[in-house]
Amino acid sequence: MKTIYLVMTLIFLMTGCSSKHYYMLTSPHKIEAAHTEKKLAIGVESIVLPDYLKEGKVAVQRDDNRIVYLSDAYWAVNMPEELTNALIFDLQKSLPKSRIFHYPWEKQGKVDVIVSVKIKRFIAWRGYVWLDALVWVNDRDKIVSLKEPVDMHDERKIVEGMKRAFFALEREVIALLDDIEVSHKR
Repeated sequence: MKTIYLVMTLIFLMTGCSSKHYYMLTSPHKIEAAHTEKKLAIGVESIVLPDYLKEGKVAVQRDDNRIVYLSDAYWAVNMPEELTNALIFDLQKSLPKSRIFHYPWEKQGKVDVIVSVKIKRFIAWRGYVWLDALVWVNDRDKIVSLKEPVDMHDERKIVEGMKRAFFALEREVIALLDDIEVSHKR
């Protein structure tokens, strides 16, 4: 009887101490309107992410070349899908006169602009969230490198830093769209 009681107590303690936390990067935030007033048809390709962001767990970098997953921090969503949808939604809010389509956009007709984003690094390391991405808007490309300060001992702060970095990336995409519009007016 004592053995059963001991086993039940251990199971209770082990399961009671390990709670999972689920996170999302998207949430309402202030979107600035783009400078372009033109009505555009914009096609957005799915955002490409490193494999460690597709595992369903929040990852951090521990050494120069070692990535580990936080033990109880999980993504509540499919990250490539969620970030692509967030970019489309925020482009729609900042470019209200334009039509924004997710790839494939053949059913919607011809697009004026194609936006493509490939995130190469998006991870917390040495007190910062680092986001490095290649952004293409039509025939223009831009390398974007961003970093946001975070407390590496607090998973909530890491996720919040990732959110800020992703929103900064969205602003870079909007700035590139504005830049293309200005250069077409010349």
